[in-house]
Amino acid sequence: MKSALTVAVTITVGIVLSGCVLTQKMMPGTMSSSEIIGVLDTINRSEIDAGRLAKEKATAPEVRSFASRMVSEHQRMMEDMKQWAQRMDVQPQKPALAFTLNDSHQDAMEKLRDKSGSDFDKAYIEYQVIMHEQAVSLVRNAADQVENFSLKKHLRETRPDLQNHLASAESIEHE
Repeated sequence: MKSALTVAVTITVGIVLSGCVLTQKMMPGTMSSSEIIGVLDTINRSEIDAGRLAKEKATAPEVRSFASRMVSEHQRMMEDMKQWAQRMDVQPQKPALAFTLNDSHQDAMEKLRDKSGSDFDKAYIEYQVIMHEQAVSLVRNAADQVENFSLKKHLRETRPDLQNHLASAESIEHE
């Protein structure tokens, strides 16, 4: 049975992103390049935040190692996106989705902070699976709808990293 954190995060993030993704599919181009960058920045910051907490609280070596990897790789992804935005002269803007994601992340972080030991490890990895499923979906759909060829290319290059993160989290979850 999934933990209460998993259920809460799944419902919140699923509803928010599913609605956004469905809207984007029906109305291509609804998120601008600067808004997509703003959402990705929010996702990267959330991953770094959660990873830092897990590096402190995780008890299983594979969870600590995964958390360290998430911090490092999402910092790199955030820096890559920042450099891309500077080269393309695009200023990130945070749409409502970014604020909703941040609120959901803060709720999940509060629940994670209250956990310890193997309960923390399990909840963190479940959170990572959910978040990376949503991030992969968001990046895939954004790459399909964005008109800026350079951003489309960048998103398509980013997706395999996120899919790898998801596969790693799922592997830990099923150990």
